[in-house]
Amino acid sequence: MKTKINDIVVMPVKKYTVPKYPTLADAQCKPLLLKKLPSRWEKNAAVVTAIGILGAVTLTSCGLLEPRNDTGAGYNPGSENFLNVAPVFIHGEGTGSMGCVMIAPAVFMSEEEAFAIIKGEMESAGLNFNAVPPEYIATNNKAKETSQYSWENRKYILGDGNVGLELYDAKKGVGVTFISMEEATETDENGYVTSSVTSYRPRELAELTVEDFGKQKGDISIGVFYDPGKDWEDERQKQILEEYNNSEKEWNEACVQYENDAKLLIEEDLREQVRDFIEWLQGQGII
Repeated sequence: MKTKINDIVVMPVKKYTVPKYPTLADAQCKPLLLKKLPSRWEKNAAVVTAIGILGAVTLTSCGLLEPRNDTGAGYNPGSENFLNVAPVFIHGEGTGSMGCVMIAPAVFMSEEEAFAIIKGEMESAGLNFNAVPPEYIATNNKAKETSQYSWENRKYILGDGNVGLELYDAKKGVGVTFISMEEATETDENGYVTSSVTSYRPRELAELTVEDFGKQKGDISIGVFYDPGKDWEDERQKQILEEYNNSEKEWNEACVQYENDAKLLIEEDLREQVRDFIEWLQGQGII
């Protein structure tokens, strides 16, 4: 009997399609997903029981099956509850730079532009940001280690370690803040930029801010947004960059066109962050 041998060469996958099914994070942020089961699952007692347990754990982690903070009570510095802080909703790479590494004009979002979008989206969902925000301050701005090798982890900080709430709905007990590129400037431990390239990491600072707020006491809910920046792996961004590089327009005119096109993508990514936060609030019955 002959044995057939296949010459198979193992190669790394360079690109793959991300599965479309919901992740655990999706279920935590949108717990109503757990209420819908495939019809064939509904006939299986073991599956229904397992889903029921998962649902209880997930909903409890979101604060739906246990007494929630009375967000309508607003600011309460003497509360025994921890602040109800939403996760950072990832839309946009959340990084930027200025200096010799740039391959296209820098496009950052101003705070005025950001808050116009945030207020527009959230007020459409029924919130009213007409109150002075309570004075919660997040001071954790020390970047985390990214490598298992200590010598590869640069000791740097992001911004000045002073992130507070900027919009507040006293009736709903909802506060939000936005972290711009400038607020998340990467410096050494003494606050100095030590390179010819200035780097910005608003997404990373947003994640640190969420962790910090989550350790503080109070009876309100908080959302933290960040400047999405440009994602060079985004096909939309690639197309804009290609059009810029191949443009036959004058340089100044090509730059303006690129900046306008890139700003539209950044604005849409910020809208998606805000819409996810609105869904999170709705899932918890806050709005």
